[in-house]
Amino acid sequence: MTSGAAPTVAAVLEEATRRLRDAHVPDPHREATALVALALRTDRGGVFARNPDPIGPAEAARVERLIASRVLRVPLQHLEGHAEFRGLEFEVNADVLIPRPETEDLVQLVLDAGLPGSARIADLGTGSGCIAVALAVERPSWRVSAIDLSTAALRVAARNAARHGAAERVTAIARDFAVVPDAERGVYDAVVSNPPYVPEDEWRGLQPEVRDHEPKLALVPGPTGNEAYAAVAEAASSMLRPGGLLALELGWKSESAVRAIVAGAGFQEIEVRPDLQGIPRVLTARTR
Repeated sequence: MTSGAAPTVAAVLEEATRRLRDAHVPDPHREATALVALALRTDRGGVFARNPDPIGPAEAARVERLIASRVLRVPLQHLEGHAEFRGLEFEVNADVLIPRPETEDLVQLVLDAGLPGSARIADLGTGSGCIAVALAVERPSWRVSAIDLSTAALRVAARNAARHGAAERVTAIARDFAVVPDAERGVYDAVVSNPPYVPEDEWRGLQPEVRDHEPKLALVPGPTGNEAYAAVAEAASSMLRPGGLLALELGWKSESAVRAIVAGAGFQEIEVRPDLQGIPRVLTARTR
């Protein structure tokens, strides 16, 4: 930020907006307002209420650090340290994907699937735990296994479960979800997953916030983007009870390939539902 006499909050916000615009950050004024609010330890309304006030040196230094990071395209959610998902606040950092609104549809579908009151659910590739924790919060009698190969991600998921009072109902399991131990065979009522589904060539063209700051392992399974679906379907076929539910989030052009993968793994009653943009987004199927 500029040196000299203490600038007002309005001046700091204007300069922050300019710097973010120059860095091609989407919606720069909104983002600048969020960052100034974070630095001032207030909300957006508090920023505008303080517009004419001078900003102190410590606050100005916090704004500078935040703006400098956002100019480098560090995601706003990483700077804030959290993201909202189904009305719940989840810790996020560079070890996990930032929860997306589309994934809320996946959770809702599982909630509406008529599972038993004492259902056991497995969330394959849990990441931040947003799916597992949301299910446990909204169905307190369910028990959810949050499975991920990344121990760093599981630490985040465990903290999120504790944050929402679900630590006793969400069990973090560190393993490759493609390798199913005997103790987990035939015991689940549902397997849910938002697996990696971005093709390698598409990943290179993603926004810097995603490509450079979210874990590639959680985004890209291989050249086609469909590689993880085969592992999930095969694992789920052995983990589920007869008639158990498989629920998957789909990439924007993966419906046809995933239908074939799921059918080939022995599932039936395959259905696909679109998101609000009409993109096929959630696939469900049942074991025989």
